[in-house]
Amino acid sequence: MPLRDHDILCPPIINLLRDGKRPSWEIEEELAKIFNVSEDERSQIHPNSGCPIWTNDVAFTLKRLVEDRKIGREKRKRRAPNGGLRGVYFLASWSAQQPEFAA
Repeated sequence: MPLRDHDILCPPIINLLRDGKRPSWEIEEELAKIFNVSEDERSQIHPNSGCPIWTNDVAFTLKRLVEDRKIGREKRKRRAPNGGLRGVYFLASWSAQQPEFAA
């Protein structure tokens, strides 16, 4: 599977977060449905990092959106269903309306 264009992933992520906070594994799952990414494609491992390519592409896009201040990430991570701790994301405009996230 070729690496996805990260710019293509940005608009659907923004749309998914319009309804509020979402953990990264839910975002990853919804994007896979939107882009028709098969389970075989999702299980492909990057030879250098050992990380699933699809997971890495989504994580990179989330990181870039956080750096661009288009979305935010909770300081505390949540335990993912398949193990490990992963981030929970929200729209930057949403966070301004929530007292616990206001600067």
